[in-house]
Amino acid sequence: MKTALIFLALSLLPPVSLAEAPAPIRIGALALGTLHWELAVIEEEGLDLEQGFKIESHTLASPDAGRISLMGHSVDLIVTDWMWVALQRRQGQDFTFAPFSLAHGALMVPADSTIKALKDLRGKRLGVAGGGLDKNWRLLEAAAQKTAGLTLEKDAIITFGAPPLLSRSLEGGQLDALLTYWNHAAKLEALGYRQLLDGRSLQHLIGITDDVPTLGYVFSAAWAKAHSAALQGFLNAASQARERLCTSDTVWAKVVPLTAESDPKVTAALRHHYCQGRVETFGAKEAAAAAKILDLVTEPNGGTQNASTGLPLGTFYTR
Repeated sequence: MKTALIFLALSLLPPVSLAEAPAPIRIGALALGTLHWELAVIEEEGLDLEQGFKIESHTLASPDAGRISLMGHSVDLIVTDWMWVALQRRQGQDFTFAPFSLAHGALMVPADSTIKALKDLRGKRLGVAGGGLDKNWRLLEAAAQKTAGLTLEKDAIITFGAPPLLSRSLEGGQLDALLTYWNHAAKLEALGYRQLLDGRSLQHLIGITDDVPTLGYVFSAAWAKAHSAALQGFLNAASQARERLCTSDTVWAKVVPLTAESDPKVTAALRHHYCQGRVETFGAKEAAAAAKILDLVTEPNGGTQNASTGLPLGTFYTR
């Protein structure tokens, strides 16, 4: 009799749906990257559970490690640049890009440097954060070729590497100039280094006036289709986290330790550039500008060896 009552009670309970469980998203993030800030706020504020997903965070050693992890299906989502996505799509991959930030990398030099323009890079020791596929590097190559007739790989001494190591090399005098990511450029600027050009200026030098988001959340289009609700939940939560980081000093104070910086001038510069880079709108005009940039940096003598075939359909994510 007791057993029958137990089964009767269980039958009256509402059915448990697996669809109601938070959907996991495997996210690859650099330890000191701004995506890591957002993930911390999302979890701290419970935005993931509100939006019906669960973060499985994977710490990445470098941007290249993130791209390799994404291509190897070890993670579902990373932050990287749209140009890499476009070039991957040209090769048959289905990655797609949801705009994340307008913050640009920058070419930094010591305050007293004699380097005043791109033509002055001839014969100089130039550090480049990331690798040869990095968007900032491709823009710099194209701008130097167009405005100064320089082929940087031949006319300058190039060192590719991790941003922190290159920053130390610049500070130690082993480099004359450094093309680096915006957050590392912001730190150097706070320490008195001079910004020669940023990504926006490089775009202007090659004839592009519309501002194109530099970084975005990147994932497989097939994965996005199969996990559309979880992905939209993440994008909603990330937007909320970004807004709170920029409007709440309390929320920002919790993230400051993740920057690994103790100098208030440096952390203030990081917050300023991060918030200044928020993407308010993105549409056909920005996509058309991206197509022009891609053609310019992949045409002969424009910095790469790839044939120019336009912006592949699906480079930018739409639901």
